[in-house]
Amino acid sequence: MLNTLAKLTAVAVLAIGLVACDNKDDTKPAVPPPDTKPTVTQPAPPPAPAPVETPPAPPPGLNVSLQKGKITFELPPGFSDQTLNSGIVNDSTSTIQRFLDGKSRQSAVSSEVIPPDGMKINTSDKMLKELTQSAITVLAERYQNIQTTKEENFTVGKQKFRRVDTEQTVNGQKVVSTLVLTVFNKRVVTLQMLSPAKTPEVHQALVQRIIDTLAVK
Repeated sequence: MLNTLAKLTAVAVLAIGLVACDNKDDTKPAVPPPDTKPTVTQPAPPPAPAPVETPPAPPPGLNVSLQKGKITFELPPGFSDQTLNSGIVNDSTSTIQRFLDGKSRQSAVSSEVIPPDGMKINTSDKMLKELTQSAITVLAERYQNIQTTKEENFTVGKQKFRRVDTEQTVNGQKVVSTLVLTVFNKRVVTLQMLSPAKTPEVHQALVQRIIDTLAVK
């Protein structure tokens, strides 16, 4: 939020009376001029209140749609869809999208995966925890020194999600990651966000932007 400071300037006007001297040779006593009527000074009107400015709307970001528009969210400005340039091959059982911001060196990946036949999935706390633990296990095979820093569930409407934050090393670089997972339409829907560890506030802004704009129809 932007705060606007209003500066009020008060100008004081000083009235100075000048007295004229009369040097005429006159034996008659000088008759003092009649008293003038007192001048009534009207008080200055109070200054107008400063206009209240509404906070500017955040700049538009990149809209992302999953499950044919039933799950949507928004990425911050600067992100672009790099799915086609990433060599990702989608099929009938999985859909992956990749988004990058080259300036902030951040990455966001969404995936929608149909589980194997016979595997029953739901949005119970136990199931979401098992699914995220499985995802962390897979990530531990690719990342080094992975450590979980936060775990929590949250809901959007009636849809339950699980969030897991981690710190790890990728190709010698320390990064922070947030994994958001849910079960929707018999699919495991996952969002993963990666940012350099040296800019945790930028990572938090990315995660918050996604969560704040996350909508489920």
